[in-house]
Amino acid sequence: MTTKNAVITTKGSYRNWLREIFFDWDRTQMLICFVLVGLLALAPLFIDSTYYLGIIILTTIYAFIGISWNIVAGFNGQLLIAHIIFLAIGAYTTIVLFNYFLISPWVGILIAGAVAGLCGVIVAFITLRYGLKVDYFALFTIALMVALRTLFLKWDYVGGAVGMWFRLTEPSFDKMIFANKPPYLYIGLGMVTVGLVIQYRIYRSKMGKYFLAIREDDDAASALGVNTSLYKMLAVVIGAAMAGVGGGFYVMYVTFIEPPQVFNLGLNVEIVMAGPIIGGLGSLAGPVVGALLNKPFAEIMRGILTEGRPGSSLIVYGSFLILTIMFMPRGVTGVLHTIYRKLINRYEIEEQGDS
Repeated sequence: MTTKNAVITTKGSYRNWLREIFFDWDRTQMLICFVLVGLLALAPLFIDSTYYLGIIILTTIYAFIGISWNIVAGFNGQLLIAHIIFLAIGAYTTIVLFNYFLISPWVGILIAGAVAGLCGVIVAFITLRYGLKVDYFALFTIALMVALRTLFLKWDYVGGAVGMWFRLTEPSFDKMIFANKPPYLYIGLGMVTVGLVIQYRIYRSKMGKYFLAIREDDDAASALGVNTSLYKMLAVVIGAAMAGVGGGFYVMYVTFIEPPQVFNLGLNVEIVMAGPIIGGLGSLAGPVVGALLNKPFAEIMRGILTEGRPGSSLIVYGSFLILTIMFMPRGVTGVLHTIYRKLINRYEIEEQGDS
């Protein structure tokens, strides 16, 4: 009898645990993301091509950068269009520390995040000081990107117009130089996992609720006692710091950087904005799901259409983004959420009928 009761108790606990996950959309999104991360971790077992593994590695970088922008634009509602400036600052910081001061990228990437976060403080302070919101905030970030591009083109210390290369040596873990692709993939997946946890913790915290309140109605949130200036600054700083870390890893992987490459609005759309928008801006799973659709599609279009048809891949890619926005305004996760709600409602009706 005791054993039977123990079995029943175990089954009940297991059922309650499943209900806690699947009846909570936020946790369901996290589960989807972790399953996708786990599947990507198995990629080296089935994919031998360095080209396709390279696409997957870049996808992880896109996902991590997308998470950083999602915190600013998706949660807090700030139209930080040129978010790529923080990626660029992180990338340049990492390569300068490595080439000139022989600082390991494992440390340099963290310093890059701190430097990018400090730049985020400056951007947030200027925009808040002069009351730049929505369109004017977006235009300011674009103007800043153009100004920084010009500055870095003329700045010889960081390579100027020629750019900077990593001084590659023999493969070394300390220098984050590997002879094959899988180590980069697992570092990228680790970063995505950490980014997902940070995003989730922010979203479920009091700070996250303030972010959402500011996004929905800035004035109403302020009237209710929310320090909107503080939380806008926090959103920008967190997003900037994460983008700086992502930029550090990005330059370690591609091993080269130049101003036109990173201070580029086209790359900004592809690496920063497209993923969260396709996946669902403001959702927890959006940046990861969007990156998995965005980067492979972009690369496939380049491979198929570029040869003999210059610019055609950009037309197809742009059309893909436009159609996604038109027919899935809440992104892929918006569609998944609709299906999720229908399944949950059907389950609840069936459960009520059984009881």
